[in-house]
Amino acid sequence: MKIRKNAVTMILLLSFLINAFYPVSSYSCTAMNSTRSVVFAGSAPTDIMLMAEQSVSSGSAVVPEQTIQPVMTPVPDASSGSGAVAEPVITFDPDALTEDELRTADEFKRKKVKGIKLKKNIENSVVIKWKKVTSAACYKVYRANNKDGIYKAITITDKHRFKDKNAKKRKKYNYIVKAVLNIKNNNFFSRSSKNISVYVMPKKPRVVIAGECFVEDFAYQSSAFPSNYHLVYKIGVNTYTMIHNNYFDNDGYLVTGIEKIATYRPDRVYFLIGANESAWQKPDWTMTNFKYMFGLLKKINRNVQIVLIAVPPFGVTSTQNIPSPERRAEYNRAYMEYADTHNNIFFCDATYVLQDPSGYLSGSYDGGDGCHWNTTGTSEVIKALKKWSRDTFDSW
Repeated sequence: MKIRKNAVTMILLLSFLINAFYPVSSYSCTAMNSTRSVVFAGSAPTDIMLMAEQSVSSGSAVVPEQTIQPVMTPVPDASSGSGAVAEPVITFDPDALTEDELRTADEFKRKKVKGIKLKKNIENSVVIKWKKVTSAACYKVYRANNKDGIYKAITITDKHRFKDKNAKKRKKYNYIVKAVLNIKNNNFFSRSSKNISVYVMPKKPRVVIAGECFVEDFAYQSSAFPSNYHLVYKIGVNTYTMIHNNYFDNDGYLVTGIEKIATYRPDRVYFLIGANESAWQKPDWTMTNFKYMFGLLKKINRNVQIVLIAVPPFGVTSTQNIPSPERRAEYNRAYMEYADTHNNIFFCDATYVLQDPSGYLSGSYDGGDGCHWNTTGTSEVIKALKKWSRDTFDSW
């Protein structure tokens, strides 16, 4: 009996100390489509308590808003000044709303956030945008580590764009957005946007530029390229020999061109190749070789960015075996169409700067044989490639 009495005394003392140093606080939490409030005593709800909301249209679980959400609890701000706001107060008292207000709320819940787009995917600087939703007070942004994962709220913003400064390089994230309507301290949420999947590129990606003699010309101006760029080239190479011939040195061993490219484990590869073969092969042959190389590169990095640089213009006459203007156009059209229909494949017409008004290699950039470029021409292509890369990837 003495032991039991001492135990009871200890429990009462512990209860007194807890209430003295950690007083009970209340968080008014409500459930959407419910007419009653639920009050939780103690600390704010954890993520484990936030698992009740119905799935979004993608079928993935989403951390709930209305189900168990404390009043005036701001979502952690991942945007650092990009319009982040505290979540509007939620009381959900439908008796305080008029029939018109309830009708407005019901219409809002059927709306969907549209036009979500990726604007930038650099580490600590992923930017997404979406179209404004009429009457929305703010927007709630969610992120998951995969498409079918748990989407957790990472910010609330009154802007229609968001910058995620906590996105880690070479990671893949998925984002959705919901709009929020607030009427007399009652929150109503729209349908979610479609899922947008984002692979985060490093600020300094590993980059390879591979190809024929034109890439060799780049090597003579190597100071124009950042230290994270690597040039893989051989005079006379084509897409077939890039795969099958051991032309390239790798620490004393001869390897194929595609094997040499792979040793750098690239985040991005530019191919400036096709001029040699375009004089005697059709684009289908070249594209078959490209597809094989793309498949190998994606086994190393499934998110590798691949850029097909346009076959350049040639002179009206040339001492080299060059394609006709029609065949060149056919090749570039094949490059462009393939890029338009495949993820992470891009077409870059950086060689357009070399053309004269008739579409031939300008005499100002002709190296003397109607095919190769002089130093000025090479510099102009590098500048055009740099500008295109910054416009497309926001990096060089």
